[in-house]
This record gives sequence, C-alpha cells and structure tokens, in this order.
Amino acid sequence: MIKLTKLTIVSSVLLVMFLAINQVALAAAKCTVNGREVPCEELGKQVKGFLGWGIGGFFIIFAIMILAAIFWIMMIVHAAKHNIEGKAAWIVLMIFTGIVGALIYYFVVKRKFNKQFSQSTTIQQ
Repeated sequence: MIKLTKLTIVSSVLLVMFLAINQVALAAAKCTVNGREVPCEELGKQVKGFLGWGIGGFFIIFAIMILAAIFWIMMIVHAAKHNIEGKAAWIVLMIFTGIVGALIYYFVVKRKFNKQFSQSTTIQQ
C-alpha cells in the first residue's frame, strides 16, 4: 500500500506540474483559432477541464494496465510452481493470449486449486 500511495503522490505532482507548465506556455504564446488571434489565457481555461480529464483517464488506464500485467505474471508463476494438469499448455496459452489467457486460467484452474487446497488444510487440522 505504501508504494501505491507514493505512486499516487508522484502522479498528482506530475499532473499539477504539467498543468502549470501548460498555463505558462499558453500565456506566453500567440493563439490562433479559426484564423483569428484569441487570448491564450481564455483558450487555456476552456481546454483545462478537457485536458485534466484526458490526463486523469490516461493515468487510470495506465494503472489498470499495470494491475493486469501483475495479475498475468502471478498466474504464470502459479502455473509454473504448482503441479497442475497440462502445465506447459497453460503457460504457453497465457504467454500468447496475455490477460485473456490469465483470466481463463484463473477461473478454470486456480479457483479449483484454491478450493482443494483449503479443503485439504481443514481436513489435516
């Protein structure tokens, strides 16, 4: 959780810096819209909301991609470590199909593996 918090802080600082630099650049530039010159400050104010949503959307999609990659690697490691039926086929499937293969592996193999493991530990106790 600490790494996620640091990542959130760093991304927020970068976003604020980007928006501040963007405003400075717009204030110093000549802005032309449809062939006529307009004050760049107004253009920056009009675009700021759209730009913020675009950057925020980018960071959300980036975070989802990172989490998907972590999930994909975890499923490949699980398949490699444990004795499952068709181990090589599952690993090859996950490598070539990416997150889709990892999701299939999770629902077809890993959930059953976890249920069997939890049942065997309660029986042994």
